[in-house]
Amino acid sequence: MSEDEAWLAGRGIWKFNADRALSQDEVQIISTGGTVLAVARITGISKHGDRYALEGDLLRDDARVGRPTPSPHLSRNPVTYI
Repeated sequence: MSEDEAWLAGRGIWKFNADRALSQDEVQIISTGGTVLAVARITGISKHGDRYALEGDLLRDDARVGRPTPSPHLSRNPVTYI
């Protein structure tokens, strides 16, 4: 999966805490194994009924991509706000 594909799949449309997402600068899309697939700078969110999608600028070729996330969390939603 490319960074662009990971970003498109991981950015939404999900149920998540919009205030929490907007209080952060960046988001990591991570695999279920904890590997960073994409990193983006958060610029906003868009509302889709009772769900949201992150808006942002994909940081292509970020050094964190392909490495274990330094911010692991146990969740079925593979998104980490940092």
